[in-house]
Amino acid sequence: MLTDYHMYEKNNPFMAYNHIELCQVSSKLSIVKVCLAPESKNLYGHVHGGLLYAMADCVAGVTARADGDEFVTQSAHINFLRNVQDGTIYAKAETVKRGRHMAVFHITITDQNGDLLCDGVVDMFCSKKKAV
Repeated sequence: MLTDYHMYEKNNPFMAYNHIELCQVSSKLSIVKVCLAPESKNLYGHVHGGLLYAMADCVAGVTARADGDEFVTQSAHINFLRNVQDGTIYAKAETVKRGRHMAVFHITITDQNGDLLCDGVVDMFCSKKKAV
């Protein structure tokens, strides 16, 4: 079971490199955030689409792993709806379905005012069940 969130963050260099921080974690709903930095942006000064996708993938992954099983991303679909240039952005994963081998998560990414930036679905494949 994922209970030490700070240790999870510390041992995840991808999240650290991209400034992705855990805010809330459970097997039903998780939230991550990024306080935007210059390296978070594309050539036009807006949040890079790759960062938005990475946030969706990370928040789905941490939600999937919250019950102790190990998961990898199977597929994802993200609709990019709008963008921002500064502030803090939040990605939320809500569990749609959790089966024996696959879990499906609805993802929303919002800015600090709650305006929707992205909406999507991430499917995670269970690569290893927790030891009983």
